[in-house]
Amino acid sequence: MKVTGPPGESPSVHLDALRGIAAFSVLLSHVRDFFFVDYGASARHNPLTSAAYLVGSLGHQWVIVFFVLSGYLVGGSVLRSVRTGGWSWRAYLLARMSRLYVVLLPALLLGGALDWLGMYRAGTEAIYTGNAGLQSMPFNVHNTLTWPILAGNSLFLQTIRLPWFGHNPVPTFGSNGALWSLSYEFWYYLAFPLLVFLLARSQSSKMRVLSCLGLLAWGWFVGSNIALLGLTWLMGALIAFLPAFPARRPWTRGLAIAIAMALFGAGLVQGKLQESSLWSDLILGLVVTLMIWVTLDCATTPLPAFYVHMAHRAARSSYTLYLVHVPMLIFLKAALHLPRAYPGWHGYLVGAGVLAATVLYAQLVYEAFEKNTDRVRRWVRPYVMSRQAA
Repeated sequence: MKVTGPPGESPSVHLDALRGIAAFSVLLSHVRDFFFVDYGASARHNPLTSAAYLVGSLGHQWVIVFFVLSGYLVGGSVLRSVRTGGWSWRAYLLARMSRLYVVLLPALLLGGALDWLGMYRAGTEAIYTGNAGLQSMPFNVHNTLTWPILAGNSLFLQTIRLPWFGHNPVPTFGSNGALWSLSYEFWYYLAFPLLVFLLARSQSSKMRVLSCLGLLAWGWFVGSNIALLGLTWLMGALIAFLPAFPARRPWTRGLAIAIAMALFGAGLVQGKLQESSLWSDLILGLVVTLMIWVTLDCATTPLPAFYVHMAHRAARSSYTLYLVHVPMLIFLKAALHLPRAYPGWHGYLVGAGVLAATVLYAQLVYEAFEKNTDRVRRWVRPYVMSRQAA
């Protein structure tokens, strides 16, 4: 099994920047939805406004970018550990669960607290009952801010149909509809090692049979939506098997980067024009895969220190920003009684202020929790691994 190693310094910085841009773009899409009227309701349809609405409406498409990146980073690490004989379910689950839970549990509690504070303020009934015309929150938060749903989201069961929810999908907790993708991500983490064991020649027949049974049970449990969209995650993992991109001269590398970026932009637009289509998600996944492949071998020139610092910083806090931004945006909208505005300088200034406040809030949560992930992992490790391994 031929598996390439992790990216070099410059490509790694570009991938960090892509993670940060993806998280910020999801935030931007919710700011557009919560604080500005829909495109069809706006009378000011000039090219600049149209472009702003397009850029601010690509939240789902940037989640697909997240899936491909995660497949490349997490899936690639699984492949390398299996290839070198260093695979351990305990070590893998320790790394993944500590990464997820250090931020998830505080995000759920903080988001629930913001929802509770916001929905009992006078004049916020329309927002928290789903009657404010928000595309991302058409549901009643009073019905989703419950202990059973909190428990289900803590176990990554949101979007999965369960008997004790009347065979309906478990809702996301409170106003935080963005949590749907975290459930997908978690179940991909569990399925991919099983797929590797099923296909790896080094595994015994017994392990292959068990892996096959595990994948069948996984597919039955999570359902077709999670399973099919997992193809985008798998695309990222398969980058590890691709050869070096055939571009040796500087001008061919530059041309490859330009073409890959143009296809990426076209993929985002095509994904928006055909939203809610699995095929558009798969096409976008392919162009993101191409862009990462090209980046790994062609984007190798030295980078400015400021760009490196900003890319690393944005990537480190991207998970926190993704998990905590929706309840804060809804709370700010409710607490400040901010209507959905028409495009204009006043609306843009309000939107910029909301963006800044939400990013600051996310950074504070990052400093308190996600920044300490490695410390928590070291503390838990002796209890999960054997003392000798720890």
